[in-house]
Amino acid sequence: MGRSATGKYRARAYKARGGVTRYRGVIPVGYLPNGKQKCKTVTAATYRECQSKIAALLREVRDHGAPLDRRATLYGYASRWLEHRKLEVKPTTYIMYRAIVNRHLGDYAGYPLSKITPSEIRSIINHARAHDKHGNPAGEASISVKKQIYSCLNQIMTDALADGLIPTNPVAGVKPPKRTDAIVKRQSFSVPEMQAMLRVASDPNLTDPKTGARMWWRLLTGMRQGEILGAEWDSYDKTKGLYTVDWKLQTVPRDHGCGSPVDGEYPCGKHKGGLCPKAEWRIPTGYDLRPLGGQYALTRPKSQTGRIIPIIPPLQAVLDFHRKNTAKDANPHGLIFHHDDGRPFDAREDSDDFRALMINSQIDPDAHTGHETRHSVVTLLASQGVDFQLIREIVGHSSDAMVEHYRHADDAERLKAMETLDESLGLEQIGWSGE
Repeated sequence: MGRSATGKYRARAYKARGGVTRYRGVIPVGYLPNGKQKCKTVTAATYRECQSKIAALLREVRDHGAPLDRRATLYGYASRWLEHRKLEVKPTTYIMYRAIVNRHLGDYAGYPLSKITPSEIRSIINHARAHDKHGNPAGEASISVKKQIYSCLNQIMTDALADGLIPTNPVAGVKPPKRTDAIVKRQSFSVPEMQAMLRVASDPNLTDPKTGARMWWRLLTGMRQGEILGAEWDSYDKTKGLYTVDWKLQTVPRDHGCGSPVDGEYPCGKHKGGLCPKAEWRIPTGYDLRPLGGQYALTRPKSQTGRIIPIIPPLQAVLDFHRKNTAKDANPHGLIFHHDDGRPFDAREDSDDFRALMINSQIDPDAHTGHETRHSVVTLLASQGVDFQLIREIVGHSSDAMVEHYRHADDAERLKAMETLDESLGLEQIGWSGE
């Protein structure tokens, strides 16, 4: 093993090829699966150099339990890490991680993992580029993307540290990206803009009534897009005027289930995993999912399941009309909003409909996004003096769980809060002319 009589590991001389004298040391670094001791050999041209390598190796074993793997590269380890995360995180989170690894770490494919320093981490983040929908670089990455890269790298390095591949986490020495300019306020629609969109959505000469009902729902509930598109009639209590948010619509990727590819070709002959006859959902164990056909599925909402949304009387009247107007349509999934054949609306269709609504309402569609309707509901409720924690409960902000001594409102209090929208927007004067 290379131990001397004193119990210390010493370099031993040996004859290399050509009769040259070299030195080597053999150090135990753990155990193999069969129980036998695992050793690592270091060599050098001189005794002193070999002793220095032995000392460094012993320090690594002492500090990390095993020697550092200097062959591991950042991109190589990140790719393996990504495969494990596929089975542990939500599909959308995995897609985000995959984009970061493939787009932002590819240039560091051969960089040794053990040599990554805080400076390299800063360089990766600071030189990150944005990408268009085709994956082509398109200018500097936004702060939000850089924050995602920071978080992803931190998780990768934390796992690499746990695996004994690096001595410390280099991301720990880097401050998270943040804006250096003034805080950007979240935009929201003004009251006149909200009123204009409600009028256009209610006019059958300007907006198809089925689409108009979906737009009223968007404007008067503060729900997220996926929650709107996944809304079910069974979750609507007409008697109490309440909707319970238990699901959201989401496109979930599917992988091949037919076996491993041979020479780049899967056994089913299909290129895309979603077309495989034995396709499997790309979801972690225990992930709650209800398939709707194709890539569409209902999954649990971002905030807590069971969030209560009060449906104010004017919107209840719209829903009554909408239910009658769609009674003869196919609806195998029980969705409130769907195509005539029962298919759910996808996010792009809904966004296009909302963009058309803004244009018809004389609102610049490039100055707003559909998500701003959530901010608008919050702004209107706050302007009417509704308790802010109650607003959080209604719209389902993700920070709810962080609020200490959070006050849960009863259904009557929620409804009273939402009825301030009726007063703010003058819904009685706007009315619903969809029928």
